Order: sequence, then C-alpha cells, then structure tokens
Amino acid sequence: MGEAADRKVTEIAETRQRIEADLRELETRLPSPLRSGKSVVGVLVGIAALAALLRRWSRSTRSDTPTAEVVIRVVRDDV
Repeated sequence: MGEAADRKVTEIAETRQRIEADLRELETRLPSPLRSGKSVVGVLVGIAALAALLRRWSRSTRSDTPTAEVVIRVVRDDV
C-alpha cells in the first residue's frame, strides 16, 4: 500500500480503539440497575419478535377457512 493509505488504516485503527475504550468506560459508569434493565428490555423485545413470528406462522399453516375457486363468466348479449 501507499504511504497515505497506511496512514489512513492506522488512523482508522486508532479511532476504533479509542471508541471501544470510551464505550467500555461508559458501560462501567452506567448504574447496574440500568444495565440490568437494558438486558431485560432486550429479552422482552426478542420474545415479542419471536411471538409475532410464531403467530404469523401458525396463521399461515392453519386452514380453518375453506377455500373456493371463483369463476366469472362474461356473456355478451350483442353477439
């Protein structure tokens, strides 16, 4: 790679490390009840999404309503 490209790659790696360090520090400053609440919310959202998928799947596989084919015949009087 060229010198400019090497500098950009190094700069991106340093920025990524700084961001990760900042996130780790913010997570340690976050109160533990809030961290637990965040986990609970994540679990609830996952359960809701799973329930919606299961409900949709059960509706599509269920055949309670009979299906009928509709045929419409058009007859012209002027022929």
